[in-house]
Amino acid sequence: MNSCEIADYFKMTDGFNLFYRCWSAVSETHRIVIGIHGGGDHSGRFRNIGPSLAADGNQLYAFDLRGFGNSQEEGLPRGDTSDFGRHLQDIDETIGYVRQKHPGEKVFMLAHSMGGNYAIWYAANHPNSLDGLVLAAPGIVVRALSTRKASIGLFLANLLVPKRMYDPYKSSFVEDKQPEDIKINLQDHLAAPKLSFRYLANIKRTLVDKALENASQIQKPTLVLQGEADTQALPYGAIRLYERLGTTDRSIQTFPDADHWFYDAFSPATPRAKFVPAKRDGLISVIRNWLRIH
Repeated sequence: MNSCEIADYFKMTDGFNLFYRCWSAVSETHRIVIGIHGGGDHSGRFRNIGPSLAADGNQLYAFDLRGFGNSQEEGLPRGDTSDFGRHLQDIDETIGYVRQKHPGEKVFMLAHSMGGNYAIWYAANHPNSLDGLVLAAPGIVVRALSTRKASIGLFLANLLVPKRMYDPYKSSFVEDKQPEDIKINLQDHLAAPKLSFRYLANIKRTLVDKALENASQIQKPTLVLQGEADTQALPYGAIRLYERLGTTDRSIQTFPDADHWFYDAFSPATPRAKFVPAKRDGLISVIRNWLRIH
């Protein structure tokens, strides 16, 4: 039996409808998993992993962060959000809704890319709300945000033109991307091809710059996954995160030839031919096995 994708909305306390997708556990539900996508992405990134997790007793809820995917704010383009504090509050309210629907079940967070930074922030600031985290390619050392030049430029842009949209595909950081990868992202109509300077400044200040400090406060079991061929969230950042985690129940696993999308397990499109299904299945098995013992 396969798990079907269900789409719906959680209504936030300010009246905003936050979009989510759900893959229900095929038989008995053993645990709840909350999926958080990366910057510019959306919940559809979990389509290649959701059914496999559901087949193993995991109920997966993946939502579109406010300002992204089907949670676009009225009057704003995708990639911009009017209130970053409210943006973060949505995560706590979403977990509250899920706990009401599944009382007594363990709740884990599965986060990809910048979603990992949201998860780290949340676990540090809401220490009793989760039972564990799986962080795939967390944005600890983000190539596009880590240089001094980029930091100064972002600070000035946020000060002068906060609502202006930044196009990463016209920056020097796109030079090592494969044309196929760029095409996949640009053809995804729910993705945000551009990000506002105010959003980028907020994630850098709140989520990236404080990620290691927040990690030191995490006491819940944590699994870190990293592709060694990742040129967006650089591999040594995952190692630094692992070393700073406050929990003693921590583990890290690297994948020698995996890029940022982990054999397209977190890709918005049909998996690319260069990645054989066995590699994706291997990654998913690592996640499933870790969840089983926690």
